[in-house]
Amino acid sequence: MEKPSLGSDHVFHLATHADRVDALRVLANALPGRQPVDMQLMLGAYEVALEGVSRWGLAEATREILKGSLAHGFMPSPPELRREVDKVMAPHVAARRREAEAARRYRWPQETKPRALPAPKGNPEAVARWRARREAEKAEAAVKAASSPVDRALFADREERLKRTSAEAVADFISRQGGRHSHSSESEKEADP
Repeated sequence: MEKPSLGSDHVFHLATHADRVDALRVLANALPGRQPVDMQLMLGAYEVALEGVSRWGLAEATREILKGSLAHGFMPSPPELRREVDKVMAPHVAARRREAEAARRYRWPQETKPRALPAPKGNPEAVARWRARREAEKAEAAVKAASSPVDRALFADREERLKRTSAEAVADFISRQGGRHSHSSESEKEADP
């Protein structure tokens, strides 16, 4: 049997009653064990222990037990069989959990917003209003995407700066740098007595 990729849905298909009985039949015929007093009670115990296991996990756990994964060579008890299934499924459960966490953590805010309603049908006025609103939303989104956001408080003189020549911009930058250096050198001189 080919090993599936971690977290794949194939691994999580639930085992049917027939799958569980087949696994028990294989284990009971291949491994020695005590003869149960009440066969129905034993089968009931295995059914409870194997509740909710996957078909692939049960098959792999059976294969691992037959290869000697248990510390003994006898028929596993119901809890031992369940532990083996859980051990085989642990990497797949962890991968699925990581995928769900990543999907939750890295979800874009737009994905949680409700989608736009489809255009109304029948009423021409409602359709025209919907189209006008939709076109306005598209235009607003296009303007927003084309222009980067500008904080007016930080860039109050933005329009003036855009009109400057490159030489004026360089001179302005140098003058501001010179002022910073002169202030810092003066404060250093004052600090050293």
